Formats: sequence, structure tokens, C-alpha cells
Amino acid sequence: MNDRTGVKESELQLVVFTIEGQEFALHIASVREIIHISKLVVLPDTPLAMVGIINVRGTVLPIIDLGRRFSLKQKTEQDFAAQKVLLVEMEDSMIGYLVDNVSEVLQVPGSSLNPFQKLSGSDSGFIDSICNLEGRLIPVIDSDKLLTGKETEQLESLAKEEI
Repeated sequence: MNDRTGVKESELQLVVFTIEGQEFALHIASVREIIHISKLVVLPDTPLAMVGIINVRGTVLPIIDLGRRFSLKQKTEQDFAAQKVLLVEMEDSMIGYLVDNVSEVLQVPGSSLNPFQKLSGSDSGFIDSICNLEGRLIPVIDSDKLLTGKETEQLESLAKEEI
């Protein structure tokens, strides 16, 4: 896509996923892989959104349910086999984010992303921007802000115990 000066506009790729029928996106650069859960092991005394751990090619990874993290999940029983896991790189580790479905990878012009202004009273510091594309408004998540410092510490502690 060219702007009025003839200079090609920068384009970004977003992985679009759904939770309870709502669309969200992550920058593709942060997503390493998309997988199905083969076997989930539930652990006691973990953060509320953490549904368990899985083994991915010899590496134990925590799985965070983004529906719970975003306070969107109403049901307590889940069919994990029907859901997908986004494996996201975080500094020197990886974490799995459970979503209902991954629908597409979008290539969007940079101009379609609008900075998100935190709404009064909302706890949505993990939303980086809103993708406004062809009538769709898709919140773009900042993967570095998905977990609080306390949650990150708890997961690091659990990872050390598992080794």
C-alpha cells in the first residue's frame, strides 16, 4: 500500500484469535508456534488463570487461559482438546496461552493500528493498540504485559520446582 508520497507504508502481521466469540490479536513476531493440548497436568496453588502445564518436546510450559485472564470465561468446564495454545516467547522462556480458536494471520498496514488509551476503571494495561480494519475493531495484545510481576514470579518459581 502506498501513501500520497509514493512511499510504501509499513505492514505488520497479526495472529488473530478468539475468546468467547471476541477477536483479539498478537504480533506474529511474539508467537513461536500454535499447538493443540495433548495432555494437561493441573497443579495446586497456581495463579487463577493458570490451568496447568504441558510438555512440549521435553520442555515443561505453563498454560495460561486468556479467557480467565481477560475475565471473559463464564464456564468452568472446558474442552481443552477443541482449543489452541499460542506458544509465546518471553525474554528467555516460553509460555502457552490457551485460546478458543486461531482464526487467521492478518497482514495489516501500520496505519490501521491506533494506540489504545486505557479507559477509566479498566484493568486492560495489556492492550497495546486497536486494529481498525474493514469495520473490525481488534484489540492487539502486548504479550510482555499479559502477566503481572507477581504472576511472572510465581511461574518462574514453579518452573524451578519442576526441574
